[in-house]
Amino acid sequence: MDEYIVEMGNIYLDSGKGEEIFRNLNFSLKSGRTAIITGGSGSGKTSFVELIVGRKFVKSGSVEVFGENIISGRKRIINKVRRLIGGVGGIFELIPSFTISQNIAFPVIVTAKSNKYRYERTLKMLTEFSLINRAGDYPSDLTRVQKALVQYARASVANQPLIIIDEPSAGLDHSTSERIFKYLQDVSMSGLSMIILCSEKISYELPNSDYYEIKNGTLE
Repeated sequence: MDEYIVEMGNIYLDSGKGEEIFRNLNFSLKSGRTAIITGGSGSGKTSFVELIVGRKFVKSGSVEVFGENIISGRKRIINKVRRLIGGVGGIFELIPSFTISQNIAFPVIVTAKSNKYRYERTLKMLTEFSLINRAGDYPSDLTRVQKALVQYARASVANQPLIIIDEPSAGLDHSTSERIFKYLQDVSMSGLSMIILCSEKISYELPNSDYYEIKNGTLE
């Protein structure tokens, strides 16, 4: 039987001011699959991510992530689930007071791995994403492209089973976009799962992927 790592059933969500965001939205993500979700500005892409990580909660319906119900008041469970999710863009901002090295290492730190493992994984990511010379800098010292690379490095460092990417090519130059496309290909074939959210359809195909559109409060 396929293992579902995200299951959302009959979701209804509003803005709290009477504006409907989702109605009867359903979504499931199998382990090892990638979901590519498009939607225009204001379609609810950010809210969709916030439901998965427990920053928003449904008015009705259910959200399960790694078999756990994401409901208000379950802080310990939500923190446990968040440790299994890497993120790029959108709500997954860098920590301004942390150096680049500390930002990248953070997902490993919260898993209580050994110092040796943390050092080795962080060094590997700094090297792979061409950030070794910026390890002691802070996010405010970086260009937009460099900040994006730090986020990708952080999302990769702990081999978290789910990576959520909001606008994968936002602000990137052509050569960096090509580099990120190769990264996405590698991840999609690695056995990890991804949710990729885009304003417009991406121009390339990824293996093990399913395509959706958020439209009129539902997922098609």
